[in-house]
Amino acid sequence: MSFTKTLRGAAIGVIASLAFAGSALAQTTILVVDQGRVIRESSVGKHIAAQMKSIGSSMESELKASATPIQSERDRLMAELKNMDAAALKSRPDLQKRAQALVEKGQKTQVEAAYKQRELQVTEAKAMKQVNEKLAKILEAVVAERNADVILDRSLVIYGGKSTDITDTVISRLNSQMRTVSVVRERLPRK
Repeated sequence: MSFTKTLRGAAIGVIASLAFAGSALAQTTILVVDQGRVIRESSVGKHIAAQMKSIGSSMESELKASATPIQSERDRLMAELKNMDAAALKSRPDLQKRAQALVEKGQKTQVEAAYKQRELQVTEAKAMKQVNEKLAKILEAVVAERNADVILDRSLVIYGGKSTDITDTVISRLNSQMRTVSVVRERLPRK
């Protein structure tokens, strides 16, 4: 009997807490913003994307310029090695040295490509830091104006009414306050 009373008491407690949580949730104002769309469609986001594309193309050209001589040397070496067997190759230490040097140059090029990729990421992060600081102020203002408690990213929301989506407002305010930022290519020290 006491187990049944305990179970009944626990059930009443759970129901009461759910009812309380439901009423608390009903009083919470939740807004939704599509952060990806804000960056894609805002003037500053488009500016950063264009600058990053330009910097990326420049880096790609640099890598291509360093890889072209390696590829040419590889092709020449392969042509010389084409009709050689292992014994003939052993008698040509000069070709072995060239092959080893080619491998080392290729590895250095791969390391340089990794540095450039990281530099690109750091460059974008620094540019976006300025935008995120401005966005934080804009979002704080919208929260205060709408008396909101929470802002969720659109990707986390299955359904939200049009009145909860503040993306257009955020884009408009960001465009009025920030159209461009400085996007400077970062260069990491080489080891």
